[in-house]
This record gives sequence, C-alpha cells and structure tokens, in this order.
Amino acid sequence: MLPLVETDYKWEKKIVELKNKRVTVTGGAGFLGSYIVEAFQEAGAIVHVARSKDFNLVDIGNVRKMLKKTKPEVLIHAAANVGGIGYNRLYPADIFFDNVMITGNVLKVAAETTSLEKLVIVGSSCAYPGEVTGRLQEHQLLEGALHPSVECYGFSKRAAVIGSKTYREQYNLNSIVLMITNLYGPRDKMDPTESHVVAALIDKFVRAVRSGEDTVTVWGTGKAVREFLYAGDCADAIRLATQSYDKPDLLNIGTGIDTSIKQLVELLVEVTQFKGEIVWDRSKPDGAMLKVLDVSKIKEELNWESTTALRDGLAKSVEWYHTVLDSEQTTA
Repeated sequence: MLPLVETDYKWEKKIVELKNKRVTVTGGAGFLGSYIVEAFQEAGAIVHVARSKDFNLVDIGNVRKMLKKTKPEVLIHAAANVGGIGYNRLYPADIFFDNVMITGNVLKVAAETTSLEKLVIVGSSCAYPGEVTGRLQEHQLLEGALHPSVECYGFSKRAAVIGSKTYREQYNLNSIVLMITNLYGPRDKMDPTESHVVAALIDKFVRAVRSGEDTVTVWGTGKAVREFLYAGDCADAIRLATQSYDKPDLLNIGTGIDTSIKQLVELLVEVTQFKGEIVWDRSKPDGAMLKVLDVSKIKEELNWESTTALRDGLAKSVEWYHTVLDSEQTTA
C-alpha cells in the first residue's frame, strides 16, 4: 500500500493540455470555484459548473448523473460544506457528514468513469495537526491531532487524502490532493458569524465605516498567526497543478507569509479608512495559534508562487464589497 504521506517513488510527469479539454468543477458556483472556472476557461478548457441545486453530491446517484451529463476528462472537486470557526461551532455534524459523504462519493464514481483522465481534490490546511511548530510541511499531515476548532472539517479533508491514495492504489485512479490555505477575495461570503476570518472582518469594517460606528469588535487576542492567499492566485495554482502534477503526495498551496490577526486588522483599518476603536473579544477563540504552510515544494515542483500582495488583495475585496452594498441599497 502506498504511504499516506510523502513517498520516494518516481513518477513520470505528464502535461495535461487543457485546450478543448472537458472539465467539470464541483462547487464551481461557489467562492473559490468561480475563480477555478475562470482560470480553466482562460486556458481554453470547456468547463461545466456542477451546482448544488442541480446535483446534491451527498447522494451518490447524483454524482453519477453529474458525470454522465457533463462527461468530464478532468474533474476538479471543490465542493464543500465549509465556513469559519463560528460556522464550525454551529453545524459540526452537518459539516462532518456532508464532506465525508461528498468526497467518498466523488472518489468512488470517478474510479468507475473510464473516460476520466484526472481527479483533482481541493483539500484544506485544516487537515493538518493543530499544534505543530513552524510551517506545515506535507509529510506532517498525520503527525498530530486536529485543532478542536476545525476538527469536524479537518477530519473530512484528511479522509480525502487517504481516499485519494487508496483509490489510486486499488483502481489506478489518477487523483491528486491540493492543500489550500486561508483564502480571501471578491465574491466571498461576507458574514461576521459564518465566514472565514478575512471576509468576516471585511464585513465588520466596511459596515462600520458606512454607518459611522466608532468601534469594531474582533474575536480573540489578535496573536494567532495565519497566511492569506488571494483566491485568483489559488485558482491559478490549481490550474497549473492539474496540468503538471501527478504525484500521489500532497501539495501545499499558500503564500508561506506569516500574518498575525492583529496585523490583518491593522491593514483593514488602513484600507477601509476606519477611524474608530478596535475591541478584542478575548472570550472568543483564536483557533490554532500558528497555521502557515510550507510552500517550498510547490515552488520546486511547479515554479509557482502567489503574486497578489495582501494589502492589494484586501483593497480589491473592500472595493468589491462596497459595490455589493451600494447595489443592495439601490434595489431596496
């Protein structure tokens, strides 16, 4: 059986030509999915978006219908039931069940589909141990317990890694798993209780500026350290890995740049021009105190690194959100 973490096996690199390639993207109408769709369309692929309203992937029959209808040569699995720490606390059972079932169904049906050339599974840094010193390297996936704040989601992403390796071994399924860090950008779900940290904070700061509020409350102490990757950059990396990466080992996609929550807040104060006071709600969790990916492998394998600076990406996101709120006011 192939090891569940990095191997020493030698694999022949095969370049996937995307021009006129039939590509199906689960979750393609979602936040990251919409950027993936654009990246593959720009590369000349014929992209089909699998929407949850058309195919509830928790039901394996719907997964079979999706692949029968779209006939993909490449399947990008980006669908997930996912949110921030607040969302995880509200719906842990739903998150666990939906994600384990969806990914299991996708793997099983992908292995049955002889016309499918490649399956790309979008993973998450939440699958890594919660208490690791230093940047998270691919071989460390199973070297510790998940952080309690993301356990329900992180376990499902560990299961995806194990599933990908076992289906490769038993059914020769060409499947890879890409471990994604914290994303942000225009089109994200802006919700202070259910979104990931950047979107939740953008919502708070933009609304505070627009309504003239003099305080913004932020969860935790501000000491937790993360990295933040612009969604468009992430989609570009996924496109490149689809074309050029076939190894069974994990591949991290991130910036490798440490940013504390306090530093993120300071950038948002600057970008939104908020003039009030920041109140740190220390009764709320920080999550893991350090979660930053080691990205040396993707630089070595694909010669890729992110190109959007955090301040620039935040500025684009804030500008987009003002446009969304202006539109809502106009139609109200």
